[in-house]
Amino acid sequence: MKKHILNSLVLVSALASCAAANAATDINNTSALVFNNNTTPIGATYGLSDAGKSFTENFTFSTPGMFGFTGAIISITLGTLAGVSLSAFTLTGNGVTSTGTLTSSAGLQTWTLIAPNLSLGNYTLAAVGNVSGTGGGSFGGNVNIAAVPEASTTAMMMGGLALVGFFAARRRRSANGKAGTPGNLMAA
Repeated sequence: MKKHILNSLVLVSALASCAAANAATDINNTSALVFNNNTTPIGATYGLSDAGKSFTENFTFSTPGMFGFTGAIISITLGTLAGVSLSAFTLTGNGVTSTGTLTSSAGLQTWTLIAPNLSLGNYTLAAVGNVSGTGGGSFGGNVNIAAVPEASTTAMMMGGLALVGFFAARRRRSANGKAGTPGNLMAA
């Protein structure tokens, strides 16, 4: 019960900090992610009326256990007509804050974010920036989550592999003994 209360407090504080950060932005959207085979697309499109505005797009999701997270978003600027300038790509929740890495060149922005060990809980992925194109712009990407095996599961797997190896070696020694090797002959 205490763990659920603590998780709820962390989520409320994360949402409050997002709300404070979003107070200065013109466009604030939040959408829940639905994963299909542990992956889902993300993105946003802005029109002519959004030119020059700042935005924060929040994508929320929950993990049912230990998970690893990877995500990437891309924005392409087409002269002054269409473009989005991304300034941040972050993941927050359950005491975790991960910041994406930007790679940029000649009108192309790519943000990547990796968070290898997310625990059970609620998370918010945020893309922050401004609409730089006079006719609007867009960004898009994809996020993936993958189960991370617990330590006990890994230990059981390693123990099982050791047992298989032990029995295979024993069987090999036994087969060699039946072939009549001198070291395995017994006196009658």
